[in-house]
Amino acid sequence: MDSVTHAASGVALLFAMPRRPATIWAAPMSMAVASLPDIDSFFHRAPIDYLILHRGITHAFLALPALALLSALFLYPLWRRGTPGAWTFTRTALFAFQLLLMHVWLDCLNSYGTLVFLPFSDYRVRLNSLFIVDFCLLIPLVLTCCLARRRPRMAALAMIWLLLYTGGTLAWRVHLQNQWKASLHADGITPSQLDVLPDAFSPLYWKVQYERDGQAFQAPLGWNGSRTGPWQQERSADLLARLAMEDRSARIWIGFSLLPLQDEREWDDGREYVFHDWRFGSLVPSVRDLMRGESPFRFMARFDDADRLVAVRYPARGGKGDWQPPVTPKGRTGIHWLIGLDE
Repeated sequence: MDSVTHAASGVALLFAMPRRPATIWAAPMSMAVASLPDIDSFFHRAPIDYLILHRGITHAFLALPALALLSALFLYPLWRRGTPGAWTFTRTALFAFQLLLMHVWLDCLNSYGTLVFLPFSDYRVRLNSLFIVDFCLLIPLVLTCCLARRRPRMAALAMIWLLLYTGGTLAWRVHLQNQWKASLHADGITPSQLDVLPDAFSPLYWKVQYERDGQAFQAPLGWNGSRTGPWQQERSADLLARLAMEDRSARIWIGFSLLPLQDEREWDDGREYVFHDWRFGSLVPSVRDLMRGESPFRFMARFDDADRLVAVRYPARGGKGDWQPPVTPKGRTGIHWLIGLDE
């Protein structure tokens, strides 16, 4: 989720607590702890490493108790003076753990993916029910931060809304996906992969994507799952298994992708391929125009006339990134195993 939603959810939970700390540091510190797992955004050196390190070990279940204790070390000295006898160290740590767990829950609900089982597994939990910015969640939480300082019942209602809304959108997404699975089967189509994903301004807009016989298909959906536009069709990526063996950055990108697509074009010394993932684009016209139709998180590879991989490129979010020679993956040991990053 976006940073504002994380921060606002932390303040809303604070305002809903009985006998909350009577100190000016309460709200700012709650915002900080609710956003703490995103400190991993500053860990990466190479742009491709961001795909593993963000939503990585600091979002893992194994790390949350340690982060809660670390947070309590800073919160407790400030809060016990503001509300004597109300906040023990244990209660402060449990509150911090709630904030962190809420952060991870919100991140698991969109399609970016959250590595909650590190270091034992790099499986990405992506429940695909919330867009990265969800105004039906963001606006009530921001209003709660502005209006509920002295209205704990309003803050409690906001937290109930957060749980009901996130659970409701998840259940609705599962319903839409089952609906489309049945619809495609009725038309004689058996996809190898099928996903219904939130689009901008969800739950009003969704999109359906599926793969069949080396081709990927995508169409926009309304709130009830009905198709609102034509099908798009592109070639599914068929070079990724080879790339994963020959290049470290390709292996990272493949683990990050959901339904990778492949475009081929001529290059002076051979062939050039561009890989991208539909899930980060939008089929809502105004948002698509704003993005200029370009999918973020693209990966590129060049093969020479002898069919050898000679260069790879990850332009990252800002479009920057030079061509680099491929680097053979070495696996994970030591600290690399802990954070799930290939050497």
